[in-house]
Amino acid sequence: MNMKKKSLLYWYIFLICFLEIIYRLFVWKELFCTQTIITLIFSIPFAFICYFLSKFGNKVFNIIISINLSITLTFLFMAQFIYYAFYKTIFSLFSLFKGTGQVFGEFFEAILDYIIRYWYVLLIMLIPFIMFIIFIRFFDFNRLKKKEFFKSFLSFMVIYFISFLILFFDKGIYSIKNLYFNVHSPMLTISKVGVLTMEKLDVKRYILGFEDKLLYKINDFDYEEKDYNILDIDFGSSKIDKAFKESDPSEKNEYTGMFKNKNLVFITAESLDASAIREDITPTLYKLLNNSFVFNNFYQPLFPVSTSDGEYMSLNSLLPKEGTWSFYDSSDIYMPYGLGNVFNKLGYKAFGYHNHSYDYYERQLSHSNIGFNYIGCGNGLEKKINCNLWAESDLEMIESTINDYINEEKIIAYYMTVSGHLMYNQKNDMVKKNYYKVEHLNYSEDVKGYLAATIELDKAIEVLIKRLEENGKLDDTLIVIVPDHYPYGLSIDELNEISDYDRSDKFELYHTSLIMYNPNIPKTIIDDYVSGIDILPTVYNLFGIDFDSRLLMGRDILSDSEKIVILSDRSWITNKGKYDSIKDKFYPFEESPKNYVEEINKKVYQKFALSSLIIQKDYYRSLDI
Repeated sequence: MNMKKKSLLYWYIFLICFLEIIYRLFVWKELFCTQTIITLIFSIPFAFICYFLSKFGNKVFNIIISINLSITLTFLFMAQFIYYAFYKTIFSLFSLFKGTGQVFGEFFEAILDYIIRYWYVLLIMLIPFIMFIIFIRFFDFNRLKKKEFFKSFLSFMVIYFISFLILFFDKGIYSIKNLYFNVHSPMLTISKVGVLTMEKLDVKRYILGFEDKLLYKINDFDYEEKDYNILDIDFGSSKIDKAFKESDPSEKNEYTGMFKNKNLVFITAESLDASAIREDITPTLYKLLNNSFVFNNFYQPLFPVSTSDGEYMSLNSLLPKEGTWSFYDSSDIYMPYGLGNVFNKLGYKAFGYHNHSYDYYERQLSHSNIGFNYIGCGNGLEKKINCNLWAESDLEMIESTINDYINEEKIIAYYMTVSGHLMYNQKNDMVKKNYYKVEHLNYSEDVKGYLAATIELDKAIEVLIKRLEENGKLDDTLIVIVPDHYPYGLSIDELNEISDYDRSDKFELYHTSLIMYNPNIPKTIIDDYVSGIDILPTVYNLFGIDFDSRLLMGRDILSDSEKIVILSDRSWITNKGKYDSIKDKFYPFEESPKNYVEEINKKVYQKFALSSLIIQKDYYRSLDI
């Protein structure tokens, strides 16, 4: 077979390998490593598939197919790069199909900003396609003859067989073999075997479905002479039953029941970051953050599919199921430990509000399923506030809704805010409204815009505190304010202008604030490393609620139980150190037991698998709770 006849195959090999290399270089910041070689080996079979498709028909048809395949591959890599630059994660097939309209429709300007910011990377990725078009006449687009096909197919099988053998040489809980057959972890997969192999697995699992395997048995918990937050549950004999039964519970403690039969106002604050909570411009938030329980090491990781995942973790103490909208998927299963459901059973009437589109991420389904009488812009809140702004006002939302519940004997109110959302320029009504309070600060314009937007939340909390106090409710109310995620509308450099942490660090990017405030709680410093999944069991323990902590992924922050901050790529932080799953490296804070990293990896693995299976199998419905 002469060079011209094989030139189209060489083109696809070059294109795919080039794109994988550029992606690895600019995303993982590495090139000369084993993962690069493995990625290229796994990627070459895709070049053969493109080659076969491009030599299937007549010449004109093959040219059209070749151009379309080449530009599709190029744009796929470009899209994944921009998505990672924007969210610090990757998109799945589900998020692409389900969320494209909402995300691109409302935040196109923000995405365009990142396209402009990283134009040079996109241009590098585009250069091969441009050269292909320029020199397209030098390629042979005639139909592939049978003899040529069989020779090429034999080469394809050899390369594919080599890639298959590699599966059995990589060891560990997140080996390539496990990622290929047993675990759905797109971030780890893409780091080990590249974009196209991850996409192949994503498509396959999206179409055929997939269940993470519960491969590892965690040792039975050694119950001491303590009182634990567990129920007398008759677990079955399935793997998932055994896994929950063996999970470490959290013990009751001196704070158990502190707020029994009292009030709760729970707020998920859009893009709130610790760096925006300042005494000079957000004094109310500053007061709340630095009194009562003070959490020095709270993290709120961002997950791959949906920015509602942070809200999902805080309200359900479950890890998001990778590759889908977890909150939406939970809307048609039994969720007994959802925040509203638990309080409704105690005689509360749970109110829920969101000052943007009520059906964004299908919240009207998920939030009603966890027990909230939920309204947003479009199903009732538009009668109370101006829903024609962007972003809508948190202050207006709380001012107009507090009368719904302020006179209830026992209060449970939930808010998902929006004033802190990007973009942080003068097109944002909240930025425009509060800009005069930050214009004197020596920061870049977007940073000042972000701070101005956060001021609206501070005003809202000020009103909330005032009204609760006027109605004699403040002393009996726990106020919880948790971010849904970091403000990804700011660049890392912009975040570092105002942050106390180096936000270029993959862990510190998610280091932020958690508020649990009541004026009667003395200032109590908590240094444990905790995250959003730990909030719900903490609240339930404070309210003296009977629940089984083994069925939740988080643990009571105020207990001595082991807490694990878990990132979307299955990296983690505990009090003993942090583990980077991509680099497979542990950074100790103190001396840890032998095999500590392996044991925590097993627990993290189980938490992902169990969280996924709860949704897939409607597991809670099988229990008498």
